[in-house]
This record gives sequence, structure tokens and C-alpha cells, in this order.
Amino acid sequence: MQNLDLTNLVLGAWLLVVVIRRQLAPRIIRFKLEFFILVILLGMASIGDAFQKQHLHITPQQALIFGGLSLASALIFAALRAWSYHFWVNEDGLVMRQGNWLTVVLWVVGIAGHLGVDRLWTGSSVTLLLYLGITLLVQRGCVWLLARRQYPAQMRANAALQAESHHDRHERRRAHRNK
Repeated sequence: MQNLDLTNLVLGAWLLVVVIRRQLAPRIIRFKLEFFILVILLGMASIGDAFQKQHLHITPQQALIFGGLSLASALIFAALRAWSYHFWVNEDGLVMRQGNWLTVVLWVVGIAGHLGVDRLWTGSSVTLLLYLGITLLVQRGCVWLLARRQYPAQMRANAALQAESHHDRHERRRAHRNK
């Protein structure tokens, strides 16, 4: 299980560094569901590997307790981080967001707590990617809702920009396949 543990720690650390850097920078609010689903699927695959190849053994009761507490932690820290953001409208009429020192503290506390419990429960960090995927998805959803509540008209412009970007990406892929 050590190789899987190390892989999860390295991937998790890399993802966390990228996420924190992006959350501290001013960004246009977007909701890219595909990325979050990819991280969640990687996390689920990692847990599946731990059961199949690394012979992780836990009882259903342990899974229910740890899974429930882990999910609650992911939801709570995601909402708290979203509330720590500063929102404003840029000169193009798009809603921006930026985290701060409290956002970083909430990340550190949430991840440290999750890793500590994961080590006690599984003796590894096998659930880290799943936790990160869920907490990022919920955080982005909370950010979107908070911004929409504060700037409803401007968030329609954000949604239109995102839809246009998605359409452009789709068209580029189609043109690339047809070459």
C-alpha cells in the first residue's frame, strides 16, 4: 500500500498547491464540472485499488462512520472556504473571486484533519483524492451560489462566458478530429 499511499500524497500535494495558488489569485468565477468529476473518479479508483491490490480491509461500520465524517468535513470546509472569498465585479461586468489567508488556513486545517483521520482509519492517504474532489466541487458550487446571490445579473454574464468557452472548446475538438 506504500506505493499507492505515496502516489496519493504526491498527487494530493500537487493538486493542493495548484488549487491554493489559484484560489489566492483574482479569478473570474466559473464552474468546470468535468475537472471535479475527474478528481473524484481518480479518488474512487485509488480506493478501489487499495481494496483490490493492496488488500485494504475495513468493516462496513468503519466505512460508514469514516465516510460520513469525511463527507461532513468536506462539505463544512468547502462552505467555510467559499464564505472566506471576496467577490466583486470587474470592468467587463464579470464576477470575480479571490481567497485570502483564511482560505489557506481552512485548507490546511481541513486537509491535515482528513489526512490524520485517514492514517488512523486506513493507515494511508488512500481517500485524499476523493476528499479533494468532493470538497472542491462543493466549494465551487457554494462560490457560485454566493456570487449569484450577491450579483445576480452579473453572474448571468459569467454563465454566458462559460457556455461560450465550452462551445468554443467543443468546436476546436470537432475541427481537430475532422483533420
